[in-house]
Amino acid sequence: MVTVGQVLGLPGLGLEPVVEVGSDLPVSWVVTSELADPTPYLEGGEVLLLTGIHASARAHSWDEYVRRLTDRGVVALGLGTGERLSYRGVPDPLVSACRDSGLTLFRVPERTPFLGIIRATAEMQAAEERTALETMLSEQRRLTRAAVGRDGPARVVRTLVAVLGGGWAGVCAADAQVLERSGPEPPELPSGRTLTELLERLRPAGLRGSLSESGPTGAVVAHPLGVDGVPQSYLVVALPGPVDPVRTGVVATAVALLSLHAGRTAEHALFRRRVRAGALALLLNGEVRSADAVLAVADDVPWSTASRVRVARLRGGPEQLRDGLRRLETPTGHGVRPVLVGEPATDPTGEQTAAVLLEDVPHRLAEVRAAAESSGLRAGIGGPSTVHETDGSAREALEALERTTDRQRVGTWDDLVDGGLAGLLPPETARAWARDLLRPLLRNGRLPLLRTFLAHNGNRSGTAEALGIHRNTLQQRLQEIEESLGRSVDDPQLRAELWIALRLADRTDRRAP
Repeated sequence: MVTVGQVLGLPGLGLEPVVEVGSDLPVSWVVTSELADPTPYLEGGEVLLLTGIHASARAHSWDEYVRRLTDRGVVALGLGTGERLSYRGVPDPLVSACRDSGLTLFRVPERTPFLGIIRATAEMQAAEERTALETMLSEQRRLTRAAVGRDGPARVVRTLVAVLGGGWAGVCAADAQVLERSGPEPPELPSGRTLTELLERLRPAGLRGSLSESGPTGAVVAHPLGVDGVPQSYLVVALPGPVDPVRTGVVATAVALLSLHAGRTAEHALFRRRVRAGALALLLNGEVRSADAVLAVADDVPWSTASRVRVARLRGGPEQLRDGLRRLETPTGHGVRPVLVGEPATDPTGEQTAAVLLEDVPHRLAEVRAAAESSGLRAGIGGPSTVHETDGSAREALEALERTTDRQRVGTWDDLVDGGLAGLLPPETARAWARDLLRPLLRNGRLPLLRTFLAHNGNRSGTAEALGIHRNTLQQRLQEIEESLGRSVDDPQLRAELWIALRLADRTDRRAP
């Protein structure tokens, strides 16, 4: 980037500063014009040269002339002076106008052709561009060497920050989880946004988007990473200064290298996912040896040696399910048995359900809960079983899933078992049956008495004492219940049915708003 100060310092031209301000302003080009108003032909950033041939037309309006130039973005004004030119020296009104407007003004001696200034500036710009290109190529080679080494993405982000002369760089997942970083936690971004807010703005554009924002402390740029489909991750770079062409080129190289790595990683992950989905289908059919043979293709730990396992089922919209499964499929350490995820099945409502096989250990169960809750999924977790009997845990997971609600999005078979037989019955059918059985007692208000009677295992003395009534009164009211039901309360089967119906009625009351 050529500046005003560099143009004034060009050797052999004899340019003399008269009003020197903004010497660090960048120069886009050097132009000549004798028009009273050349601004319609300018774009900003120019150094304007003139001799004042038509100065008589503007002699009384240097202030207005200079104001138009500064409003257009002209960065410097050069006046040619000499014995054979319009001015032997720079007129005081022009000096005053430039000083008041903050525009650099310099004198061009008569012996210096304007073309010489234009040519020298163009040569200096070309030289700087060559230097910038060589620098960028050198830095691109450094990034490429980093990318082909071990831990390529981590080395690329660290090298990128070194090449840029400071700042912070990180590879982030779509939810702003930092996967690779050049240093500690990301600093406060120059734009004032959080990483989450930054990526939320960028995510809708897919792979075609990019984002650049500036603030008082520097700039931040973000690019999606990937070569096909949806972005695999995002590169976020916080710069301590402005985004110049060299920095832009270096960041673009890092994006290309990281995108290729993300593409390879995605292909490898897809291969492993398909292998594991096939192994899970075999395990659910009891074909454990075949499943281990399939897993060996992906160099995964065999499941035949697992002591206890569980099957879970996750359900939600396609995007929600994809996000939840991604959280469960995070890389594990060497020798650690990974979660197996099956192929999602889509129901007529558009929701998808996927089976998941995991070891029956607390941290794996916690991971399923966390993934479901974070992604807005519903999940049913089956009971523990051996790896040879996963079909039973799969059925239990489906039962638990069907009993989840918007308020209780994760259910387990253990919870259903703890709730007794009532918890294992089909919910809608069970509630309808309970309402029909108890309806005669709702009319005569005998449910509280019946509940106490059943709680005392049919003991009439204990029931009468608990209710504070005479035994004969209790017997009379029990006869009313028997007449309403058409059956004897001494029938063990009726007692069991009434107890279950009361438990279901209690659950319905608790769920009611």
